[in-house]
Amino acid sequence: MKVSRGVIGLLCSLFAIGFSGHVQPQIAPRLTGDAVLSRLDSARHELSIRANRLHDPRLDAASQRLAQMADVLRKLLVGQAAKPVDFIDEQARAAVLRADAAVQRTQAYLSVANGCIVDDSKAVAGALAVTIDQLAAGTASAKVQPVVDAVESMDHRPLFAIHSDGKPLVFALVGANLSDSQCADPQITATDDKGALLDVQPVVTGVLPTRIELSLPAGSRPKTGSYVLHVVPKRKIFMRGCTAQPEAVAALQVAPQMRYSVSYVLTAVCRGEGGKGAAIEHDMPLGAGTMPDITAYGTAVSQRIDTSACAEPVSYAISAKTNLGDGVNASVGPIVQAADATITAGLPGGLSLRWNPSVGELVIRSGNNLCKGVY
Repeated sequence: MKVSRGVIGLLCSLFAIGFSGHVQPQIAPRLTGDAVLSRLDSARHELSIRANRLHDPRLDAASQRLAQMADVLRKLLVGQAAKPVDFIDEQARAAVLRADAAVQRTQAYLSVANGCIVDDSKAVAGALAVTIDQLAAGTASAKVQPVVDAVESMDHRPLFAIHSDGKPLVFALVGANLSDSQCADPQITATDDKGALLDVQPVVTGVLPTRIELSLPAGSRPKTGSYVLHVVPKRKIFMRGCTAQPEAVAALQVAPQMRYSVSYVLTAVCRGEGGKGAAIEHDMPLGAGTMPDITAYGTAVSQRIDTSACAEPVSYAISAKTNLGDGVNASVGPIVQAADATITAGLPGGLSLRWNPSVGELVIRSGNNLCKGVY
């Protein structure tokens, strides 16, 4: 039986439509109060576990704040919890969006915090605690509610803390309703967590409704502590012009400049002559001291050590103690190797040690930043 070209074309079209329907991505479900409450409870539980493990009172307080946000939200959502947020009243919608932002920041914190130690760990936890405090304290609402869901680097990695080292920094606030193209750029100010205006203010370099890009120029040295960003966007309203909206908030923490120090003790087993020309071996101290400070990731410091006192070494042994700041110390060694072999060892904080006996040089090197939330 002959089939016309038109019928074949129709069948091909129907097949293509059906096939394309199978490969199209699913549309994400609309945001509801119930969904945010579920994620809020989960984030609070995970944060509580980490707070107990680290014995960090700020994380514990942040976990309790999340629980308080959930309690307030349940009261506001009576009869509205299952509805998409676009169809609930302004006050409840604003609370849902702030709670959702708190959830996203908590999840981002949990994803980056495992590699953080000492000062960086405290700074990242502090930024999360201040963020949740600011979001929980917010009460203002608007028909088009501004909210910051994330602070991130320009390559879209979560950002919680910066070092006050004077290096240029560019970063972004990500969220919703952060600007209106018909109005002037949003007003952005930086304060501490008590609301006092800071000396170092960010410079706006790019604006979209969902993203604001900022910079801290080279030489800027914000004080150690909280760096809270207050974003006040404007929105064009019919017959009223551009009107200021409730502020959206985001928080970073300014961490102390990285400063790790390593002290060492180097000894050798030396061969010499004893009585009647017999060969003997004896221990000989060759050096002890403190290396220059490591003050940046990806850098190294070195020191020459005179080994001439041991004319015929059999082996070398080295011990090292790392001071990571805030009274946190960790030791390794003694590590022993034959006199013609290089000694290498990993040290806490992502540092490494290398003793090269052929040139008499001790090198301490810092690896890449293991704390992904700090830049």
